[in-house]
Amino acid sequence: MTTPLGSRARTRRLRTAIGDVPLPESKVDPRIPASVLIADAQAQGAADARRHVLDSWSFGEPTAPHSAEYDPSYVLSLRHLRDCAVHSALERHVEANARTAHLREQSEEAGSFMDSARTAMNNLAVLRARTREPMADTVEAQADLDAARDVPDGDDPVWEGETVPVRLVWRLLVLLLLVVAQTPVHHLVFGHFLEDRTAPASIWALCASMAVFLVATPHVAAFMARSRQATGSERRLTAGVLLTMTFWVAVVTVLGWMCGAVLGLQHEKLTPLHVTPVTVVLMFVGGLLVTGATSYLLGLSRRHPFQESYALHRQRREQVEAERRLLIARLCPEHAAGGDEDDVGPEPLVRAIRSAYAAAEEAYFASLTQAVGDPSFTEAVQHRRGLRPQPAPLPVQDAVPPVAEVAP
Repeated sequence: MTTPLGSRARTRRLRTAIGDVPLPESKVDPRIPASVLIADAQAQGAADARRHVLDSWSFGEPTAPHSAEYDPSYVLSLRHLRDCAVHSALERHVEANARTAHLREQSEEAGSFMDSARTAMNNLAVLRARTREPMADTVEAQADLDAARDVPDGDDPVWEGETVPVRLVWRLLVLLLLVVAQTPVHHLVFGHFLEDRTAPASIWALCASMAVFLVATPHVAAFMARSRQATGSERRLTAGVLLTMTFWVAVVTVLGWMCGAVLGLQHEKLTPLHVTPVTVVLMFVGGLLVTGATSYLLGLSRRHPFQESYALHRQRREQVEAERRLLIARLCPEHAAGGDEDDVGPEPLVRAIRSAYAAAEEAYFASLTQAVGDPSFTEAVQHRRGLRPQPAPLPVQDAVPPVAEVAP
């Protein structure tokens, strides 16, 4: 699945514009470090202790039920800020996901194409394994192939994975070397007939063009033959390949006949070498055939269309995912720093926010009790916060019986 160049440029500009527009400012910054909250809470606890804002009765009677109305105002404000920070973090996460939804869809689409290509390649490998097995009709071979089909998705027992094709730069280099090697051979034929009628530069140009034709034709034919294996490809490509290679063989035959005619006129130069013109013609034609076969193999040195589709969409998914992570890092860095947001979502950040404010609350009470230094105050704080265990009720048999009234 390809995108036109203009559409790609517009998409890139759109992504840049989305990344340049920041998210709305949060009422409470969810990225406040826990150390800052703890330091502020400790300072507030010491200040409240110096001003004697709280005492032992500020936390209610020991028998009073647990309630938020006995919590200090600073603790209540911390909890309110915590809820606002969590709400802001969730809003920022939702907004960042909404702005990168198009990239997520493209990534999922590329992933679905990857799965389809992988499944098709595995099925093709199973089919070819059946045809290659010498005992393909046995019960054991059929059982192995049935077991291979029953393997869950993602475990391919037959397909070994992606092949490593010859890179384009090396293919072009080999083709160029073949053209350079064939050009002097063609000059042997065309130079004999045209040296008195055409300029030398034109003769060399003709030889180079003929060499390009004889090298490029098998390469293009192999390219079309490989593309024919793709799903939905044009089946008439086979006829085109056969027709192209027929013309190529005809041209090689004519060149071989012309080479023989030229060498026949120079028979006296070959006699001292004990070489016949037929031998030289066979070498000439053999060189053309080897060149064509090499070019044809280079044309086939590509991945299978299914593998090519898998590799193409894998590269596309990785590129889109990298762009999406970069965009999320620009929009919402607190979530991008927490790992892969697709798997964990905003929960780690929410837990971190709650833990930071809980640590600040603990630091406030610790600083408050330390600054007051009253055991009864510390006991009241611990009792209200549930840190001091409740006294166990007396058993019934150990209870003190009521005092009987003495009759007058």
